[in-house]
Amino acid sequence: MSNPDFRNFVVVSTAHLTEQTARTLDATPANEWPCVGGPYGGYGWFVYAHEENDQEGPDPIPDDLFGVMTWGRKHGFDYILFDCDGDLVEALPSHDW
Repeated sequence: MSNPDFRNFVVVSTAHLTEQTARTLDATPANEWPCVGGPYGGYGWFVYAHEENDQEGPDPIPDDLFGVMTWGRKHGFDYILFDCDGDLVEALPSHDW
């Protein structure tokens, strides 16, 4: 391997997603999510920060999730790790659920 492909990710609180989006991610198999990603143990979710909401699955990426992806891309991140112990980002909406 002569030139490995490095990627960046950021850890943010799961509170940046609405309860509805969180429930959808938990209840839906990852291969049916509207974005590339999967569960992060029982602590949250790890997702690719899509640049466009082009629907990987049958539904568009929810606005709250896509908003964090857009913020992440703007700051140079390729992936987002939503962790229940992650920090709140002041620039992003948060939800108390």
